Amino acid sequence: MTGLPSKPASQPPPASNATSERIKALAEAAQKELNEGEEEDASDAWAMRQLGLGLHRRRGGEAVEVVETSLDEEIAKLSSRDGIAQVRKAAERVAKGHDGEAATRAKASAIPAASEAMARLWSAIKGLESSAGDRDAKLAELTAQAEAAQDELAEIERRDKDISRMLRSVQELEELAWSLGGLLDEKSPKCKQASKMLAQIEEDFSRRRTTRRAKDMAEALQETGATLTYQQEDQALDGSDAENAEQASQASARRRRRRVQRSGDDGWDTSDLSEEDGLEQARKDRSTFSAAVQKQLLEDVSEEFASAKSVLKALKSAKRKLQDEYRQAFVHLALPEVFGFFVDFSALWWDPLRLLARSEDTFGPRKAITSTQLESFDWFEDMAAFTELLGDDDPDGELVPKIVQQCIFPEVGRRLRQCWDVTSMTQSQRAAALLDECLLFEVGDGAEAFGELAEAAIERLRTGLREFAPEVFVPAPQVTTWYASAARKRLLRRSCKIAACACQLQGRVPDEKLAPVILQDIFAMRIAPHLQAPRLRPEEMAIVETFVNVLPERWFENGLPPPLRPLRDVLGPRAPPNAEATKSTAIKLLRQMHCYDEAQALEL
Repeated sequence: MTGLPSKPASQPPPASNATSERIKALAEAAQKELNEGEEEDASDAWAMRQLGLGLHRRRGGEAVEVVETSLDEEIAKLSSRDGIAQVRKAAERVAKGHDGEAATRAKASAIPAASEAMARLWSAIKGLESSAGDRDAKLAELTAQAEAAQDELAEIERRDKDISRMLRSVQELEELAWSLGGLLDEKSPKCKQASKMLAQIEEDFSRRRTTRRAKDMAEALQETGATLTYQQEDQALDGSDAENAEQASQASARRRRRRVQRSGDDGWDTSDLSEEDGLEQARKDRSTFSAAVQKQLLEDVSEEFASAKSVLKALKSAKRKLQDEYRQAFVHLALPEVFGFFVDFSALWWDPLRLLARSEDTFGPRKAITSTQLESFDWFEDMAAFTELLGDDDPDGELVPKIVQQCIFPEVGRRLRQCWDVTSMTQSQRAAALLDECLLFEVGDGAEAFGELAEAAIERLRTGLREFAPEVFVPAPQVTTWYASAARKRLLRRSCKIAACACQLQGRVPDEKLAPVILQDIFAMRIAPHLQAPRLRPEEMAIVETFVNVLPERWFENGLPPPLRPLRDVLGPRAPPNAEATKSTAIKLLRQMHCYDEAQALEL
């Protein structure tokens, strides 16, 4: 049984050939318009190729059937699609003058020519090369910056280490300062007290000896009937008046016996010591004193603060490390006080005049220092080296002169004023050496500190003259006895000896201060009045010759000094005619005094 016949499918309406051709053209233009400007996506193209390749493999390599649809069918489909409006729009654009082939040609013309492409390629290569050069320069710059940063970091580390070392040095210096401050507070007053006690020991001995010798000279002069122009001071004695009178009488008797036993050349003798002076006892006292000083001042002090050398070692380390900071801290202003203690302590063993010490003596635990040169002190060389540590502009350059003026000058002045025996040539030479040494450490043009030492020497000379060669007045009835006495000869010799000792100071003490003492105080007041007739008495001529020989020649360069003019007359042509025995000596002395006319007159 057959069914009803099916309804035939609807067929698209036929179109004319002209219309179909026009629609095909519009469709192609629309398709181009739709596809124009769209770039093929690389990933989509690759995916499509892979899909095609996979399909080809599944079909065993068979060719893929490509079904070509007719344009009419496509047109029919387009009529039923929703995008017909797009087709219409594309058709309208084509109708308005859009040329698809021209657009295709314009797109194809975007591909550059070979020369242009090569130019572009070379430009790109040059750009790459320049960028590579820029990268090298940038890399070099970054490398230099890294190296500079490393250097800066190393410098910072170095500075940090320097600051750390400086901090440690400052801390060490601060600890040293506190320790020294405590030491000075505790020990410095005791050291000053010890210096006063030593001065008392030395001055007591010097005073006892001076008093004994002065009384001996005064008694000898008074026994001849001469009168002293001033009264000598008596030494205070302990005990009752009766006991003191008895002791004075016994001492006077002992001095008289010694004068009887003394040789005729007394007056030159300057070592006339006596048991009454108490030399051995004074030496024992000083030794005991020195041992006690060592125990009280330094026994409980640690080794690093027990000497100037130890303290200088610690200061030298801090000074070398700090340098500029050391200058800015003004440490040098405090050092004279610090080292003054050690210099004062070492001076407790110093005896430059050898008043009580001999060269090999030991006082307590230390050897006595008897040299007049400061190099003999244990602190001198180390301190001198310390002051030169930073070169010519070292802030401590004046430390040694300041220390010497602060500690040594007063000791020299005290010994010159209180202990110098002006009748001792040995001590006078040592006094001159002390002045020479002190002159080396005088700073400034004024020389005020050294001037005080010169004043002390002149003061001691005048005092010594009053004590050992007093000015006397001889009454007329006693003149004959006086000229024949041993006391007169002793006074003349003692005066010449003091003049010779005083002349050791020439060049150290100004001539305007030294010359009046020698020419006026000694010759005019103590020698000339007691000369009877030098040309007739050889012993008196010897006194005159001794005196003139010790005088500096420069004192005669500006003419004969007024105090010596009477001597010129005595030695010159006015001398007695029977003085031939002393003529040659007189001529020589006149020439020394630059009295050439008088000397020539004697030679005729």
